[in-house]
Amino acid sequence: MVNEVGLISREFTEYRTLVTVFEELYGKFCRKRSILRVLIEETAARKKEVLMALEKANRLTLRLTVGQRQVTGISYHLNEIKTRINQVNQSSPVLFNDTVGESEIPREIRFEFKTENPDYSRIRKELKEKCLLILGFIDRFKKQILQMEILEMRCRELIASIKKALKAFYYESGAIRRKIYPFGIFSFFRRIIGCFFGRSYFSSRDLNEIRALGCITGYVMNIADSAVF
Repeated sequence: MVNEVGLISREFTEYRTLVTVFEELYGKFCRKRSILRVLIEETAARKKEVLMALEKANRLTLRLTVGQRQVTGISYHLNEIKTRINQVNQSSPVLFNDTVGESEIPREIRFEFKTENPDYSRIRKELKEKCLLILGFIDRFKKQILQMEILEMRCRELIASIKKALKAFYYESGAIRRKIYPFGIFSFFRRIIGCFFGRSYFSSRDLNEIRALGCITGYVMNIADSAVF
């Protein structure tokens, strides 16, 4: 009996050690999950910000004729950008699809001694089973944490790329708009009045500027469409 008690004591110590490792790993998992959720939300917000900037800058393309669209090479339509805004992916991945609640130790790996008429063979068998279960949980959490670290890196890279692309787009699109509408609203009304007298809304020089707008729009749109997962 003394030998059995000693073996159980050692195995219980091993069990408690594994539980401690699991609790630390679970704590890291929760922290990583919280960080990733924030990053996913920020990525979605940045994508929406970019698409809204593209939509605003490209409103002038609605006045392009079919022939002018061919000349400028504008292959997208404003409604496509609006559709993308509504389709910004804000869903988060299933980070851990198991029955793990808020408690640090899942119910199925908990172990409790029964002091009344202890069955030492059964206790040792149960301890070994619990240790194997914990090892399984530890392995799965390690894989989940690795996946989250990769996703976190991807989100941070994408956010940085979007910020850089958006800054460049604001600068370039602003310069293009100033060339097309040098006097702001007065330039707009002058073009509208010109249309009543049979003149084209856009000049050939304007089309060159719109072609440049289309190029940078396509480039930034590709970044905004980049998948996170």
